[in-house]
Amino acid sequence: MAPRETNEPTARGGILIVGHGTRDQRGCVEFAQLVERARVLAPSLVVEGCFLELAVPDIAAGIRRAVERGARWLAVVPLLLVSAGHAKTDIPRQIAAAAACYPEISIWQTPHLGAHEAVLQLAHRRYCESLASRAPVPPEETLLLVVGRGTNDPEANVELCQFARRRWEQTRVGRMEVCFLAMTEPSLDDMLRIVAELPFPRIVVEPHFLLAGQLLDRVNALAAQAALRWPKREFVVCARLGPDNLLADAIVELSQRGPSTAALQPVGTKITGLQ
Repeated sequence: MAPRETNEPTARGGILIVGHGTRDQRGCVEFAQLVERARVLAPSLVVEGCFLELAVPDIAAGIRRAVERGARWLAVVPLLLVSAGHAKTDIPRQIAAAAACYPEISIWQTPHLGAHEAVLQLAHRRYCESLASRAPVPPEETLLLVVGRGTNDPEANVELCQFARRRWEQTRVGRMEVCFLAMTEPSLDDMLRIVAELPFPRIVVEPHFLLAGQLLDRVNALAAQAALRWPKREFVVCARLGPDNLLADAIVELSQRGPSTAALQPVGTKITGLQ
């Protein structure tokens, strides 16, 4: 639902940031920190955070809280790096169910984070930070391995590959590869074996994750095992994107856009193409 015209030009708007949700307290704490950063950047707006699953508050409670705090329109921003079933179906369904209780409030879903310029900048920054204290290695002797979570949605997996290509354009190295932690291939475990046999003395593993948690722990563990197995290769793991002002900027900017194309599709409709 797009914002309605109103006779109240000063009507207060709001942003509802929807995280995937995690049982890992570290991720929940970082999510709260990111929500607070968005509040600081958008002091004129009501800013609330909620989760799709695994943690509270849920989307219905987040919408209720924003309305109770005076929001007369509400942009729902999915804090997701790829547009899989969560952005296409799950979040729109929950928004629709909750919004039915507030017919006087304009509520709509924005595009997800995806390959927003702020995300690309932050990924490049984390790459540079990971190498700052290490001996210099020529870029052409470095391999960048971008790791995504992986989904059952082929379009979402393609979206990660497109993001990785843009990362390579931004951070030129000798070679770039993409792999996934789960649900699809190539797996991180397999790809570490493959790249260890290639003639690159430095392998930079870039986990494309937002917040701390068990998935990131697994990436670090597998990279550490690879370093022991192939001691002639240097394995460097970048930090997660984390609760940074660049992400908060992206959230606020997305809240000013119109509804997401995916969110406008009826539930069950096949989405063609990527945003």
